Amino acid sequence: MSEKLEEIKNRLRKLFSLWIDEAKVNQLDISAKIDERGVLVEINGPQEVLALVIGRKGQTVNAVRQILKSIGGAIGAAISLKVQTRSSK
Repeated sequence: MSEKLEEIKNRLRKLFSLWIDEAKVNQLDISAKIDERGVLVEINGPQEVLALVIGRKGQTVNAVRQILKSIGGAIGAAISLKVQTRSSK
């Protein structure tokens, strides 16, 4: 299953690089783990990069969630997405 988790993370990075500069995509910390509902993907990073992931009124992140559902269907796993900013100190 760890191979599938890595595949999910790689596909997300490739997806984000379509509209976000690769240097900014590399600032994102994408983790995937198995929870009671299936696979939970968490994205952490600087607020300015996550704003590009979330999009205006959350439309972009909702589209990413729909794409993750398709990816999950292809690999046989339910995938949910959680986006959170790093706390500033």
